[in-house]
Amino acid sequence: MSEETQGLAEVYTFAKPFIFEGQDTKEVTLDFGNLSGNDIISCDRQYRAEQRGGISLAPEMDKAYLAYVVAKAAGVHVELIRTAKAKDFTALTLRARNFLLL
Repeated sequence: MSEETQGLAEVYTFAKPFIFEGQDTKEVTLDFGNLSGNDIISCDRQYRAEQRGGISLAPEMDKAYLAYVVAKAAGVHVELIRTAKAKDFTALTLRARNFLLL
């Protein structure tokens, strides 16, 4: 796993590349700095729809919600993030949590 910075965007390289929708996935570019309030609201709506009315008091701590934020920052479908191996998934969602809370 390695990372490098391109301006404010961060390239995250997966520890173990994987196939997603027939394509080899080796890295994603995360650009949390370009997210808007509307992007966060969109993530929240998608997350709540998936939860079928269940309410999380702190979605910023919920990996399911954070996966939506990572996907939005990377410009990819949330399933790509969920398909990543556990170690990569956790590293990515921690980045989203740190962005939202720090």
